[in-house]
Amino acid sequence: MSQEQPHPDPQEQALQRVVEELEAQLQDRQQQGSTLFSEAPAPYLLLNSQGRIQDVNLAGASLLGRAREVLLGKHFGQFLMPTSQGSLDQLLSQASQQGLSHRGEVQLLHVDGTVFEVLLDLNAEKAAGEFQRFRLVITDITAYKAAHTHLLNDAESHQQEAQAHSTRIRELNQELEQVVTVFIQQLHPPLTRAMNFLGLTRRTLGDASDEVKQPLLNTERAVQQVIALMASTERYMRMRSMRVRLRYVDLNSVFREIRKNAQPLLAERQIQITSDALPTVQGDTQALYLIFDEYIANALKYTKEKDLARIHVLVREFDSEYHIGVEDNGSGFNMRQRNQLFQLFGRLHSSKVYEGTGVGLVTVRRSAQRFGGRVWAEGKVDQGATFWLAWPKSPVIRE
Repeated sequence: MSQEQPHPDPQEQALQRVVEELEAQLQDRQQQGSTLFSEAPAPYLLLNSQGRIQDVNLAGASLLGRAREVLLGKHFGQFLMPTSQGSLDQLLSQASQQGLSHRGEVQLLHVDGTVFEVLLDLNAEKAAGEFQRFRLVITDITAYKAAHTHLLNDAESHQQEAQAHSTRIRELNQELEQVVTVFIQQLHPPLTRAMNFLGLTRRTLGDASDEVKQPLLNTERAVQQVIALMASTERYMRMRSMRVRLRYVDLNSVFREIRKNAQPLLAERQIQITSDALPTVQGDTQALYLIFDEYIANALKYTKEKDLARIHVLVREFDSEYHIGVEDNGSGFNMRQRNQLFQLFGRLHSSKVYEGTGVGLVTVRRSAQRFGGRVWAEGKVDQGATFWLAWPKSPVIRE
């Protein structure tokens, strides 16, 4: 008589099927994970605690130039340049101790001897506080490093060229200044002799007719204009090479000195000069004297047709600078032509009416710019003009 077999428990069968499905899914996930690891586009390695290779994907093997079977069990450091061994050891130590992601640059040695610049991203994988392995992602930055080095070399080359160019410009400027200075010095003697000769000739002619004397007077006036131009140019050149330094300057003292030196002109005319309370500023005494002396001389020149010339010095204070203007009631100018005033040889009036060389205001502009200052003018035809200087409260000398 046969023994009856026990019937399977339906619950056990269902549970068994679930377990089998889970195992199948797990195997499938493991297979997918293995495939993703193997075929990942980035070079990927798994290292043990000593830094030996436990696994490597296809991209990693390709970068190292060796088959996967050859790489397994090898210390990753033996595929680096000797100079990079210390960097790898430090990364491994930091990652194992701190458990954070660490990054560093090393040089990788390919099997054919090619050296790659690579970036290592290293993570220590832990479970329940226990170290498992290192996960290492390698990024080839050879092209980036080469481009960066090329840019640095280009930048250094351009900087050297710029320095050489700047040096050459300074040398040419110095040479030009020397030529102009020597040229002016050499012109002084013959022009002085010419003036003496013209004066002697005019006196020798005595009461000669105007037809005889007028050409001599015209020639003498032309020579005087050349001498005035030379003096203005010489003043401009001195300003360019002037050694300046910052100190506190009382502008009241500067204007007193200017008025004192202008007394011969003031004595011959009816001139009223007034002023607002002038500040004490940081600057250079010579430079400030040059600027305001030129402004006052300019005002005296363009008010010579007035029975009573009025000149007033204005002061406006702002947060970062002073605006100081020299106002006159002279011939003025058309504001549409104001940009010509501070240009070299920029004249708005004929030299037959108002003497001048067109260099003085250029000297003013250049002097102000050396300290970070600005100059401009305002005026109306036959209603006077005001020439302004904006002077910073904290000037910086600019060579």
